[in-house]
Amino acid sequence: MGLATLAGVAIVLFVGIENWNETRSIKTSINDRLGQLETRLTQISAKVDAVGTRAAPQQRGPDPNRVYPVKTDGAPFRGPKDAPVVIAEFSDFQ
Repeated sequence: MGLATLAGVAIVLFVGIENWNETRSIKTSINDRLGQLETRLTQISAKVDAVGTRAAPQQRGPDPNRVYPVKTDGAPFRGPKDAPVVIAEFSDFQ
């Protein structure tokens, strides 16, 4: 075996060992990060479950299931005064 062959084998071994060390380092880093992500996902899941079990907030504003009388006497209108249905529109331009 010549000196050049021996040097080539040494270089291949050196590169292989360095590659193995770097791969092991990356694997460890990835495993640590996955552990952090799993912990965070568990925390978020617990928060989502807690929000889902809270009581629904009280409704604000008018009840959509109730009919409210609206005074239309003297207001401008279209159509016959004795129409069976009256649609009143309200706008507030503030």
